[in-house]
Amino acid sequence: MKDKFEKSGLTTVKSDLVDAPIINELPIAMECEFIEYQNDETGIGVIGKVVKTSIEEANMSGDKVNIDSLEAIAFDPYTHGYYKVSGRVGEAFSDGKKLF
Repeated sequence: MKDKFEKSGLTTVKSDLVDAPIINELPIAMECEFIEYQNDETGIGVIGKVVKTSIEEANMSGDKVNIDSLEAIAFDPYTHGYYKVSGRVGEAFSDGKKLF
C-alpha cells in the first residue's frame, strides 16, 4: 500500500544510520544493517546487524527494557494472526537443562 503510513496516522523520520524509516510513535526502534538473505529447506530469513537501539525511558526498568510495557505484537504467518508478546515464561540457557 503506497500511503500506508499516512492512512495509519503514523509518522516517520529517516534513520541517519541505515536505509529505513523510524516510526515516531513506537516506543522502541532497532536500526539494523542488512547482512544476508537466506532461503533454504528450513525456511526464509533475513540476517541483520543491530547498529542502534533507541527506547523511551518510560519503557525501561533500571538498565533493562521492560518488555511487557512495550505492548509488542508478533505476526504468525501460519494462522495469519497477530498475538500479544507479554509475560516471561522461562529462563534462557537454563530451563532446558532441567530436562536432562
